[in-house]
Parts: sequence; C-alpha cells; structure tokens
Amino acid sequence: MSPYRAQDINQSLSGSSELRRNMRQQDIVARGIATLGECGTMPALEYLKAHGVRPQVIERVLLEPERRRALA
Repeated sequence: MSPYRAQDINQSLSGSSELRRNMRQQDIVARGIATLGECGTMPALEYLKAHGVRPQVIERVLLEPERRRALA
C-alpha cells in the first residue's frame, strides 16, 4: 500500500496551478524569456500573449526573474 493518501496527492497537484502543462508551454516560456533578453519587455510580452500564456505566468517570468523555474 502506498504511504501517500489520495487526498494528499490531489491537494498537492491542485495546489500547483502554475506548473507548466507540457513541453510546448515550457518551450514557449523559454523563448519568451530569450526574447526579453534580446528585444526587451514589450516584444516578450506580446510573444507570450500571442501564444496563450496565462497572465500570471507572464507577470512572473518577465517581472520576477528570481521566481522563474530553472531551464532544463
């Protein structure tokens, strides 16, 4: 039997709403960060918006670099 309760696992998963959903999203965010360094904030913002990145994620990755996830 698993040492984890289903309720604990579900709460852990639901509590991490800003996890990237898939590799495509990860690639989009990484390219947005690269665009930030190459072209500035507005082009990066427009790129991320055009690719459907949620506003909370855009704000975090563009304005709070210390909260970005490490790129693999």
